Amino acid sequence: MVDIDRIQAQLRAAVRLSHEVVTAPPFTCFFNPDSDAAYANIAIPDEAASDAFDAGLAAVEREFRARGRRPSLEYLEPYAPSLAACLEARGYECEVRSLLMVCTPEMLVAPRMPAGFTVEAINDATPLETIQDLMTVQARAFGDEASPRTTAEDAAQFRRRFAALRLFAGRLDGVIVSAASLTAPYEGVAEVAGVATAPGFRRHGFAGALTYAATAAAFDQGVSQAFLTAANEAAGRVYAKVGYHATGSGLAYRLE
Repeated sequence: MVDIDRIQAQLRAAVRLSHEVVTAPPFTCFFNPDSDAAYANIAIPDEAASDAFDAGLAAVEREFRARGRRPSLEYLEPYAPSLAACLEARGYECEVRSLLMVCTPEMLVAPRMPAGFTVEAINDATPLETIQDLMTVQARAFGDEASPRTTAEDAAQFRRRFAALRLFAGRLDGVIVSAASLTAPYEGVAEVAGVATAPGFRRHGFAGALTYAATAAAFDQGVSQAFLTAANEAAGRVYAKVGYHATGSGLAYRLE
């Protein structure tokens, strides 16, 4: 059985480990001191329904603008179904509607491992150059395919900021072509995030194999429910092959 409340709580708990936390009831704001990107600075609802949504959003907007950030809300639609109407009435636009997918240990399906493909779990002893390669794959997969290689300074900063994040690199014949991460578990729930494959290496099963490895690692550490958000139905089919089932949407609202 999917527990939306626990998944939403895990989202709040995970981002709390890496961001500045500011309360604006019934929301909590999370600010990344290293980045002013909209996706890196978000507010998350603490209550599924509230008469104080409008007042809370006004406080959220003050906190974001005081830091030169664009007001941004991220949450699971099934958790707070009435919040979208409040956001849209204040001028927010839904910029991301992703597919929420959940997997339990009983649902996980081992895929066929592509020939020459291996998964490396990143740890404190992993060279910084590997973090650079992993971050470069993600930057090029999610943004500009021509993005320059991530610098050592940015990789070191990322490692410090997101120390609680478990990283996984997928190598094809030794070269990193895919990446994924696993957030810190909270009350038996963890998120598989940042699944990316370098342009030119897609449609070979790498993303599914890496998602399986990260999910299996979550279950090995006692997680009872793993979740992720797929960008679209096509991506969702990749995750479905390793046992994930769709259950609602994840939303990202931004205010101009």
